[in-house]
Amino acid sequence: MVLRQLILLIRRVRPQLGTKPRKLVTDTFPKWMAAGDPLTVEEALALARLLETLSTKSVPRIHTTLTGNQKAESLANAFSKYVPFVLNAYIDAMNDPLCTMPFEVRQELQPGLFSLCDMLNEHVRDSLMVSVLDAGGKATLKSLWKDYEKQKYVGRG
Repeated sequence: MVLRQLILLIRRVRPQLGTKPRKLVTDTFPKWMAAGDPLTVEEALALARLLETLSTKSVPRIHTTLTGNQKAESLANAFSKYVPFVLNAYIDAMNDPLCTMPFEVRQELQPGLFSLCDMLNEHVRDSLMVSVLDAGGKATLKSLWKDYEKQKYVGRG
């Protein structure tokens, strides 16, 4: 839920909106965030780094007695069942008619989204495509997946 909310906070309110639609959007933001002062590219980069660290292998710190050799593991397996919900938040933010997401923000967020795509298997991706998304959401996910496939290392040469 926290990652979903962080992704939704990156969107920006369209400047030409009237008072009522603007209030609909700003009511979804936390009280400490002003609609006129949206999150910047630096925050998108920090969120992307956070998403990437979910798939980074690390050794957990245990403050009890040593249990011998600890193996480095990532949170990717444990988090993989929540990836569709986080990607759905990104798709909702992209397709929100009252908001925009600038190109620079999307570009900085891309490495984190690609690490989420790494955790997602094709069966879950297809079920997300069929059951949850509308036509705009399907187009957004297809575009994201195409970019992910383009940059993905396949082990040749």
